[in-house]
Amino acid sequence: MTRITRPLRVGIIGTGGIAGNHIEGYQKAEGVELVATCDVVESRAIGMKEKYGFRTHFTSWEEMVKHADLDVVSVCTPPFAHVEPAIGALEAGLHVMCEKPMALDAVQAKSMVDAWHKVRDTKGNLLSVGFQSRFGRNAQQLKRFIDAGELGEVYYVRAAYLRRRGVPAWGVFTNKALNGGGPMIDVGVHVLDLSLWLMGHPKIQSVYGASFCKFGNRPGVFNPWGAWDPAKFDVEDSAFAMIRFENGAALQLEVSWALNLPKSVTETLVCGTDGGARLEPLTLFQERHGTIIDVVVPEKATEGQGGPSEPNHHLQIVAWIESIRAGTAPLVLPEQALQVSQIVDAVYRSSETGASVAFSA
Repeated sequence: MTRITRPLRVGIIGTGGIAGNHIEGYQKAEGVELVATCDVVESRAIGMKEKYGFRTHFTSWEEMVKHADLDVVSVCTPPFAHVEPAIGALEAGLHVMCEKPMALDAVQAKSMVDAWHKVRDTKGNLLSVGFQSRFGRNAQQLKRFIDAGELGEVYYVRAAYLRRRGVPAWGVFTNKALNGGGPMIDVGVHVLDLSLWLMGHPKIQSVYGASFCKFGNRPGVFNPWGAWDPAKFDVEDSAFAMIRFENGAALQLEVSWALNLPKSVTETLVCGTDGGARLEPLTLFQERHGTIIDVVVPEKATEGQGGPSEPNHHLQIVAWIESIRAGTAPLVLPEQALQVSQIVDAVYRSSETGASVAFSA
């Protein structure tokens, strides 16, 4: 891929709340021009254009890709509208950052990867997916510890994203046809992707999952984020999985929008033969000189990853632009994002059948 030295021209497809995180990241990157916004609701496209200083706007992603003279697009639409603009932009030779989840399911996600494979050698464009959790200071440091062998052989990870009450009552989140599922595909993909990355993306052997809808169809459930229509709630409100890998390792995954537990919890716990670690606060658990010790990494020790106030979304976009400019692979590879979608599909399928889903060797 040829190294790019001129300013990169950026377009945004979909102007919902998540688009602002992408745009603010682009504003922090060097050598970027904000060119075009796109939304099927023109007032939203215009509002985003005026707020952030884009030059023009569109109501059709096809027209934007064809006429806006872009280098890069972020696809920030709801999940049901990821695959078509992403593939269209790739085929037009643009670099594509797609917001998570990659698509509604693994079939759509694979079509995106296949489309990228067809054009990458001739057009040289990149595809990545918005799993920004990898870019946090503690995540980056923990990955360095693991890769350096500080934990030995990592054989078990527990990843949890559990909300006691936190159902997103807006948008398409509670509509399976438009969102693909509930908390597993919404927030679960973040801790799942992070865990797979920390583990080095071992090959999947099997997935056993269980999902529940115990609150979504009940009226009057307390929810600080507002009310939803129980009659139209057709996704899970909690899901759990055990993922086994060909190397013998295991990953326990727990997610919820609503669950009767003491408090909301987001946790990544990594266990290895020579030590363990918790992500927040970054802590190592080891045995030394005949005793067990806990080593808490001071927050200031990891400030090199963007500073204490830099959001992960922004760090991801800055790194994405640097990858494009340098002609190097992004941190989140398309095949890795596809693996996340494959596991999510398997969790849902296992929950429906009651049986473990085996992956071919």
